[in-house]
Amino acid sequence: MSTADIADATLRVYVALQHLQLGRPTTEIADELGLSRFAIGRMVKRARDEGLVEVVSRLPEPVDPELSATLARRYGLRSALVVVSHIDTDDVVRGIVAGVAAGLVTGMIGDDDVVGLGPGRTIVEMCARIVDVHTCDVVQLTGVATDQPETYLDAILRLRTVAKGRMFPLHAPFLTTDRRSARVITGQAPVTQALQRMDHLDMAVLTVGGWPSSSLLATQLAQSGELEGLLEAGVVAEIGTTLLDEHGRVVRSLEGRLIGVTTDQLARVPTRVAIGGGPGKRQAVVAALKSGLIDAIVTDQVTARRAMDM
Repeated sequence: MSTADIADATLRVYVALQHLQLGRPTTEIADELGLSRFAIGRMVKRARDEGLVEVVSRLPEPVDPELSATLARRYGLRSALVVVSHIDTDDVVRGIVAGVAAGLVTGMIGDDDVVGLGPGRTIVEMCARIVDVHTCDVVQLTGVATDQPETYLDAILRLRTVAKGRMFPLHAPFLTTDRRSARVITGQAPVTQALQRMDHLDMAVLTVGGWPSSSLLATQLAQSGELEGLLEAGVVAEIGTTLLDEHGRVVRSLEGRLIGVTTDQLARVPTRVAIGGGPGKRQAVVAALKSGLIDAIVTDQVTARRAMDM
């Protein structure tokens, strides 16, 4: 980098810090330097784009500690984190839940643990926020229920790369046409290896699928014409391959056709973390809490209060 380049970069940093850190208006900085406010704006943007300055939030984690403790006591949980969101939409709540879940999961993973990850956008966002964690193996807990499997695999690969452990992907569909097809697929060596590893999990991290609008599995069943029958059977949620009704009872209609961690396997995992919230998952999260299959949760205030009212 030439002397002129260094001088230009130094000026951009100065401008960016004056505006972003000290809060000076761009017009004031422009007057000081004899430039237009548009030039100042471009310098601030370029400084950020080039990584010369970084904006870091100093807000504390948006968690309601009192409601978190009350929810944990009510449902006998090992841990509960109830996030605060001033905008009650699925996208906004998902981002906040993912950020807080990243911190919780990072703290829970022990050295040489075997960690299973379920599917879902919240899991993807959570993994993107994990930057430092103990060495652990990572297991994919369900087959794929989307036409973009690379998104889910990227999340698993991201955690595995940070953790520097082994990766056990599950190269299989989530839903099969019948039990015979499931037996054929699960008999393949790579699939068998991942499924057997699920007997040795130290932690399982799963999103709660909210039926019918916030579940990839429900969407797939709608396409095959099977969703209506399952809704009539009372299914409101899935966690892993386990379908639940509103009372948290297991609905076994698809048993033998879903590839992934079974209800019995999940129940034996020492640490079972569920993450999810937002309007599309309220009833589903309550069902997961009632099921007794989880011992830690990250959700939002509205969902937690609904769980308390139930």
